[in-house]
Amino acid sequence: MNAVTDRLPSDDELERLRRINFGRLLDVVHVGFDRLALELLRAAGYPAIRAAHTHVLRTMRAEGSTLTDMADRAGISKQAMSKLVTEFEGMGFVEWREGRPRKVHTTSAGITLLKHGVVALERAEDAYFGDLSETEREALRTLLLKIADGEDRGRDPDWRRRRA
Repeated sequence: MNAVTDRLPSDDELERLRRINFGRLLDVVHVGFDRLALELLRAAGYPAIRAAHTHVLRTMRAEGSTLTDMADRAGISKQAMSKLVTEFEGMGFVEWREGRPRKVHTTSAGITLLKHGVVALERAEDAYFGDLSETEREALRTLLLKIADGEDRGRDPDWRRRRA
């Protein structure tokens, strides 16, 4: 670890560091990409879908999934996922089925939503990363996957990224 120095960067240097740091850049791309994908999904006929619902969209499975698995994959608490699943159930996209364990299953309306979601993601990717060549896109994807795979291995299972 680097030792703290007595020298504080100038305000201009601090602004430059804030502008170019990886965390900020990844966040700007993440938020912008998700906003565009959400706009496309709403334009496809799903105006009630909001940003928090992407946690369910990214984790719901046609064959069913437990609430715990969905929350773990989304990186949010079971309570937050439960609230979102209840909202999706009210919209007719998922349903609970009894069994051991009890699972959340995607309805036919949910399957249609997922199909529209895939198209929205593809269109958002084309629009958002359209200035990159196919080679650049794949290089970026490869690097991000390498970082993400390393992050997943080292993550504390009790850690939650964000609240829904």
